[in-house]
Amino acid sequence: MDKLSSAALELPLLEGAAYSGIVTTEGLSGGPPSVDLSYVLEGARSAISFAVAMDKKSIPPYFMKEDRHFLEKEMIRANALASGIALHLSNYLKSRGYKSVPVAANLVYRDSKGGKASYEPTDEVHPDVAHRYLAIRSGLGYLGKSGNLITPEHGASVILAAVVTEAQLEPTPPLPAEDSYCDECKLCLASCASGFMDFGKDASVSLGGEEYTYSARNNFARCDLVCSGYTGLSKTGRWSTWSPGRFKIPEKDEDLNEAHKTITAAYAKWPETSGGRLFFYTDEKLRVSCAHCQLICDPDPEERKRRMKMLKNSGVVIQAEDGTLEAVTPKEAKQRLAKMTPEKMAMYEDEIL
Repeated sequence: MDKLSSAALELPLLEGAAYSGIVTTEGLSGGPPSVDLSYVLEGARSAISFAVAMDKKSIPPYFMKEDRHFLEKEMIRANALASGIALHLSNYLKSRGYKSVPVAANLVYRDSKGGKASYEPTDEVHPDVAHRYLAIRSGLGYLGKSGNLITPEHGASVILAAVVTEAQLEPTPPLPAEDSYCDECKLCLASCASGFMDFGKDASVSLGGEEYTYSARNNFARCDLVCSGYTGLSKTGRWSTWSPGRFKIPEKDEDLNEAHKTITAAYAKWPETSGGRLFFYTDEKLRVSCAHCQLICDPDPEERKRRMKMLKNSGVVIQAEDGTLEAVTPKEAKQRLAKMTPEKMAMYEDEIL
């Protein structure tokens, strides 16, 4: 079994992962339903967790609003590679006589509504397996204040995947909590236009007898509206995500459902822009337009500050008739919007709606 454990750790690294680790059901005991490995494989005993790093060179052009596609392609590549490694590792373990199931990097959610994954804008959706918890317990990194996994070398700019197996593999130890580089700098919070994180409150999870704490989350619809690209103007109005949407997110959670309907209806009228990938619950393409809390987090505190400065100075995004996205100054954005008809302006701003 030691030999099989070594091979299970080595295969992801040989195929392009930056980190790999092993966690057993004992190491996940006491955790939330999303760490119940039996959900994907009855009789599961272990999981191999691994992380694929994104090219850091794609991050500055993204934050400076110079190039969105480089980062988007990197994120798509890392997701595809991580999911592919999971399939290969699963097949390897099955060839050794152990039932194993690959768990894709993303876009896989638990069945909860008549044979399909639940997804409503205000739902807290649950993955088949919570990759970040497996990764923490298997020693890939730490749980940052943002709730993201942060790794010693690549920060939070990694994509996670896993394989669940009936093999009783040797677990790898978690990293010492005191070695985490998270100093609660709050730049993840400052870079978020949605108000999703609440640094005034803590959330916690217990895994294998260890308690892990991170910032509480507000209603998931807040993150959905921004990270899905429907809107993205910061509260200051001085910078935005790569979304041309300028809709305000309601302060009260009870107003989010109605706002979500209004904003997504306006979004549906936007001209199509380049890039993106097909998403699992809609015919529309999903384009990377935010992920700020993940991408801003680097082990070097000075690099985090540089990225935040890039974002603050990047301007705001507007959309041309042909769908092209362009970053301009806040003043110029207002001038261009003022020249639009009320009907067209209502596609991007909620004051008219």
